[in-house]
Amino acid sequence: MTECAVETLAPATLMASKPTTRPRLTLALVASGMFMAVLDTTIVNVALPAMHATLGASVGGLAWIVDAYTLSFAALILAGGVASDRFGAKAVYLCGLALFVAASAACGLAPNVGALVVARFVQGTGAALFLPASLAIVRSTFDDPVERARAIAVWATIASVAASVGPVLGGILVQGYGWRSAFLINVPTGIVGFGGAWLVVRHSLRSGARRFDWAGQLATIVALGSLCYAAIELPSRGIAAREVWGAALIAVLATLTLIAVERRTHDPMVPPQWFRNRLFVAMNLAGTSVYVGYFGLLFVLSLYLHGEMGMNARQTGLTLLPIAASLSLGNLLSGKLHGRFNATQLMASGLGFAAVAVPLMAASLEMRAPWVLTYAAMIVFGCGTALSVAPMISTVLEQVPGELAGVAAGLLNALRQAGSLFGVAIAGAATILAPRVSIALWWVGGVGFVMYAAAALMSAFAPRWREGEGHGVHAR
Repeated sequence: MTECAVETLAPATLMASKPTTRPRLTLALVASGMFMAVLDTTIVNVALPAMHATLGASVGGLAWIVDAYTLSFAALILAGGVASDRFGAKAVYLCGLALFVAASAACGLAPNVGALVVARFVQGTGAALFLPASLAIVRSTFDDPVERARAIAVWATIASVAASVGPVLGGILVQGYGWRSAFLINVPTGIVGFGGAWLVVRHSLRSGARRFDWAGQLATIVALGSLCYAAIELPSRGIAAREVWGAALIAVLATLTLIAVERRTHDPMVPPQWFRNRLFVAMNLAGTSVYVGYFGLLFVLSLYLHGEMGMNARQTGLTLLPIAASLSLGNLLSGKLHGRFNATQLMASGLGFAAVAVPLMAASLEMRAPWVLTYAAMIVFGCGTALSVAPMISTVLEQVPGELAGVAAGLLNALRQAGSLFGVAIAGAATILAPRVSIALWWVGGVGFVMYAAAALMSAFAPRWREGEGHGVHAR
């Protein structure tokens, strides 16, 4: 029996009585998969001290454990978007989820740092396939623009909650069951999510016209991988190391090759015309900047709370709980305010508040200020960050044709994950080079402030850029 037949027979009677149940259940299922993908970008942070102790990982090794996932995620997520549009979002979602679950099991059973890094890379590959497919499924499931906007807001809310709850959940799991549990928890959850999506999610239309841009994809992987290697290995190997300079040179050559290939290929990974839309470019750059600041801070905060303040994994996760809670609160506020205020104004306001909160967090921790002040800064930081997520996603998707939603979602997530990759690399370098973790916290906090402030300014000026275009909004 084919997959189409299974889909037709199994849920038919369940969905017939309540026509509104299927879209909501679809949203819940694909959001649960996306939750795991985003969760694994943050849950590992509080497990870093335990990995250092049991696996003997250096700070550079810890950075690789975090960034191996992000590297494959960022490098391949555009391919996931193209695959979603070409072969159907449901099929790509299921394939990616299956790969992710298998790699999660491999992570939990890894005997050493090398095996864990490889498993994390494969895990990121699976996430790169099913995350853009999940957003494409949401867009195709909800036909009404208002309902679609609300569904995207829910999707974005769950993504932000996953990013924020990772340290808390990771702390509880690591302290109670060891660091391996942070990965093994994905296995039963993923199996249930796979079965539910197989039965409930409806098939979407395929766009067979687009072909894979293999040359561009290879150039992207080489460029990101080389740049990541140079950034992570620079602090330990030194500025004069041939390996570092060689990796940097390869990254430059691969980037130039990518630009040349994308200009000449028939089906580029991203249509070049999109980059004539300055609002589209501004939103993607803002998302990248936010992820540089957010994930760099999360990395160094976990090490600071453990190393400087002597907290265990559970205490570290609970200390970061205000960020988790405020991200959820901010997304709820974003959903309510999105229709009342201009999207870019909402983004600029939230990111501006978050930028101010970054140095306040660092100062309150370093000065051992009352925890109420630290928590207040964390709440402002989390709320401000969350206010930008849903408007950013909606604005990006509004700039492209509906049948290419997977590619647009893939590009936005690729750039944000690349920002996360470099944020962690910067934080790792600062931790190695600084005489104390508290100094590294200030260095990374400074970078975070600059990134958030830049994103706020881009959001504030975006409406002027949009008015000056007058064309190319839905360029193919």
